[in-house]
Amino acid sequence: MTTALSVGLIGAGPWARMVTGPVLAAGPQTCVTGVWSRTDAHATELAAQLDVPAYEDVDELLANCDAVAIAVAPAAQPHFAVRAARAGKPLLLEKPLADDVAGAEMIAGALQAAGTGALVMLSSRFNPALDDFVAGIDDLEPLGARGCFISDAFLGGAFAHGWRLERGAVLDVGPHLLDLLEAALGEIVDVRASGDPLGWSSLVCTHASGATSSGSLCCTVAGDGRTEVEVFGRRGIATFDARRVDYGAWANRLRDAFSMVAGGEAHPANVGRALRLQRLIARIESELAANSVA
Repeated sequence: MTTALSVGLIGAGPWARMVTGPVLAAGPQTCVTGVWSRTDAHATELAAQLDVPAYEDVDELLANCDAVAIAVAPAAQPHFAVRAARAGKPLLLEKPLADDVAGAEMIAGALQAAGTGALVMLSSRFNPALDDFVAGIDDLEPLGARGCFISDAFLGGAFAHGWRLERGAVLDVGPHLLDLLEAALGEIVDVRASGDPLGWSSLVCTHASGATSSGSLCCTVAGDGRTEVEVFGRRGIATFDARRVDYGAWANRLRDAFSMVAGGEAHPANVGRALRLQRLIARIESELAANSVA
C-alpha cells in the first residue's frame, strides 16, 4: 500500500476550513499533519477539526510534512510559497498565485530553482466532466465560445470581505473563467475588457487558434449564479456547467493530482498556466482601470 502524502497546511481561513483541509485529510492519497496560521485561534480551531497539531512556527510545520498546501490571501501567498519551495516541498497553491504578476513570477522562479512541483487550485480541472467536454470539442469544428462566472459571493457570507471586495471578481474568479475558456479553445493570446471589477466585467479573448470567445464576470448578482462555458461549432454546440460536479470524485481527483505532482508528474493545473492567467488578469484590470478614468 502506498504511503499517504503528508501535507502541512498554511492558512486557516474559510476555504481552508471548508475545502482544502477536509479534502486533504480525507485521504487515502493524502493526510494533513498540521496547521499554521497567522491567527493562532484560527489555526487551533482548524487543527482541532482535523485532529492534528496547530504549529506556532512555520519552519516547524515544514519540518513535519512532505508537501505543503497554502490557503492564504493572494498578497501573502508568494512569501509562504517561496519559503516552502526553498525547503523542497511540493505545493498546492491557491488561485490567483499572487496579487500581481511580480508575486506570481516570484513563485514560479522559486519552484524552478528548487526543482519542486506545484498544483494550483483551478477547481474545474479536477472535475471529470471537464475531460469529457474537452474531448468532444474538436469534433464540433469550433468557431467560438462564451463563458461566465456569476455568483452572489460578494453580497455576504464567508468570502465577502478583504481583498475580494477591494479587487473584485476579476482577480478572484477570473482565473477560473479564463482557464475554462482556454480548456475550450486553447491558449488565450490577447484579451480586451470593459466594465467594473467590483460589478460586471465583460471580456473578449483571442485564442492562439484564431478563434475568439467572450466572458462575463460578476460576484454581486443575487441568486444561484452560474459558471459555464459554451462552445459553438460548424458541427454542433457543447456546454460545460461547472456547478454540476460529483464532489466525491472531484476531491479524489484533487488528491490524486497533488500526489502525482509531488511525485514529479505534470498536471494541467500547473504554475506555468497560473502565471499566464495572472498576466491576463493584470491586463484586464489595467484596461478596466483605464476605462473608468476615461
